[in-house]
Amino acid sequence: MNEKMKYCIDEIRKYSAGVHELKKGIRKEKIKLFKEKTGIFLPDDYMEFLTIYNGGEIFIPGTSIAGIYDEEQEEKEKFGNYLDDNLQKKWPDMGDKLLIVADLNYGDMICIDEENNVIVQWDHEKGEIVEEWDSFSSWLKEEMEIGKDLVDYNGDDK
Repeated sequence: MNEKMKYCIDEIRKYSAGVHELKKGIRKEKIKLFKEKTGIFLPDDYMEFLTIYNGGEIFIPGTSIAGIYDEEQEEKEKFGNYLDDNLQKKWPDMGDKLLIVADLNYGDMICIDEENNVIVQWDHEKGEIVEEWDSFSSWLKEEMEIGKDLVDYNGDDK
């Protein structure tokens, strides 16, 4: 596990119940099947995150991170955030090379840019990329640091 991802997982675990609502991790075999079925690229650090937490929400009501639907593990949630659904859930200007991996609570999306192998923020109002990170763990680390400034480990607003 890279240092940024380790930091993020450690930070997530410091918070009281109810601050985050993350699902149990998914097996690597399921991730491999998803990749084979869809033919999409998933960064190693994102796949690692999915084995620990298969999506969910951080800093409720906050960022919703997509997971992989596993029909053996759960019934599909009506308003869940799943990668397979996100293949169709795109704004017209997004193109084919962006895969939504998270929804921010104000409408923007965090995406894997398959063409450039980076993580980007898609501004839904401007219809364009407004920010870029070199990895999923870099983006998640920034989210955790922003959340840490707003919410203490007990879940109380600062």
